[in-house]
Amino acid sequence: MSHLKSFLKGVALGGLVGVAMGLFNAPKKGAEMQKDAKKVIKNISKKGKEMKKEIEPKIKKAVKDSKKLADKAKKTVKKYKKINGTKR
Repeated sequence: MSHLKSFLKGVALGGLVGVAMGLFNAPKKGAEMQKDAKKVIKNISKKGKEMKKEIEPKIKKAVKDSKKLADKAKKTVKKYKKINGTKR
């Protein structure tokens, strides 16, 4: 799960940097820019939470399925070694 969190943080940070660059390069007054920045940050936070909520169960399922597949592969290798008499 730590990879997912890192990824989501990176997406959010990249979005914030892009928005900040756009806002600071726009010809607006300071108060107007602050208002716009707050809206954008709130929106990015909301979308990040929605994205996490949508992706997290899929990631958990993929991890669970991968573990099952790895266990199955180990069992298959053990059977193969037993049948062929290999020690490794």
